[in-house]
Amino acid sequence: LMKHNDVNLILATGGSAMVRAAYQSGTPAIGVGPGNGPAYIEKTCDLPLAVKRIMDSKTFDNGLICASEQSVVCDEDMAAAVQAEMEKQGAYFLSEAEGKKLGKFILRANGTMNPAIVGHSVKKICELADLTGVPASARVLVAHEDGVGRGHPYSNEKLAPILAFFTVKDYKDACDRAVELLNYEGAGHTFSVHTKNDELVDYFAPRVPASRILVN
Repeated sequence: LMKHNDVNLILATGGSAMVRAAYQSGTPAIGVGPGNGPAYIEKTCDLPLAVKRIMDSKTFDNGLICASEQSVVCDEDMAAAVQAEMEKQGAYFLSEAEGKKLGKFILRANGTMNPAIVGHSVKKICELADLTGVPASARVLVAHEDGVGRGHPYSNEKLAPILAFFTVKDYKDACDRAVELLNYEGAGHTFSVHTKNDELVDYFAPRVPASRILVN
């Protein structure tokens, strides 16, 4: 397909071998590496529907798809409502101790994702990481995160049903956080925003370094 005469452009998102194959195909290609897509839940959105879409995406194939969400970002004054809705739909928010324990497991010593978590269920990940307090009903594990980069394991790509949870002051702060996450890991990949405010979408569109910006 990459070499087919009817293909004019390849958007290659995935493993480095696939990206190299696209560049070597002779067809014009845009290639990006890891997916580390943040999802901003803005106050005008349909909150239950926004959470449903994120949860459905993050649990499809146990979060194996690189374009699935890696972080949820919301304003501080919405945090309690967002967390409550996520819990209602099957998210389990890790305690500080649980978050540190899992955080040490999901990355290897060199800072890259531990392949042992990839595509596994919450139950299996908890068994591997020796997390005993997570209910069997949990669909996704969520950890509060306050930074991006080394030392902040949940700011990385996690090809598993694990999400980071960031709170920000407002939409401008949310945009800065999304840019920071993508530039750390995931530039050129995917960003999503849940909102009914078209002007806010226009604010994010030229600023976020993603080839795909998904609205609702």
